Amino acid sequence: KLATYAYLRILLGFLPDATHFYSPLLQGICIITLIYASLAALRTHDSKALVALSSISHCALIVLALFSNSIAGIEGGIIVSLGHGFVSPALFMIVGGIIYIRLHTRIIPYMTGLTTYMPILSILFLVFALANASVPLTAGWIGEQLSLIGIFMDSIWAGFIAALSILLTAGYSIFVFIRLMYGQYSNYILPLKDLDRREYIVLIALLIPTIIMGIIPNVILDALHLPCSNIIFS
Repeated sequence: KLATYAYLRILLGFLPDATHFYSPLLQGICIITLIYASLAALRTHDSKALVALSSISHCALIVLALFSNSIAGIEGGIIVSLGHGFVSPALFMIVGGIIYIRLHTRIIPYMTGLTTYMPILSILFLVFALANASVPLTAGWIGEQLSLIGIFMDSIWAGFIAALSILLTAGYSIFVFIRLMYGQYSNYILPLKDLDRREYIVLIALLIPTIIMGIIPNVILDALHLPCSNIIFS
């Protein structure tokens, strides 16, 4: 999020000519990062590393959108960044906090079938996994739609390759959820306790703004039209 702010305020604001000159190089780096991080997320067996790699993939899409030289792209990049600020901490909290505290391991094959004893966590995990995949009615959906529109306006090929992130993100998001929550309950772990009140309240507090931004995006977008226009035209 700090890098997103720096791109907008420093690179695009103070160095517009250099930004435009190096834009093709930046697009190439972002596309390689997006595809590589997504494939690495599909391959890893570390649940926390999977969420971290998904964050790298999202950040590549954000940078592509910010440097698309379009109002829709910049607004979409900001929305993706804000939505990711709610979804990613929730996923880190689930796999690297709640589950890890109970099991002391992050290796996915050793912790399967957790929904048997953790049904409430399973429901919230599914919602956040879908939000990470940018399904409708979540902040990521609006953000990715605007981002891809801006990227396509700048480069059709970059937009086409960036659109592959939709499939890849859905792949690794659903992959980690199914592997952890479904299937036979693992023989390596004892019965687990479901969410306590504190964990439940924190996850709900992250879920509410994610849904609100997906249903009423103008809460954020109305405040972005003028500053984003100034970045482009002044």
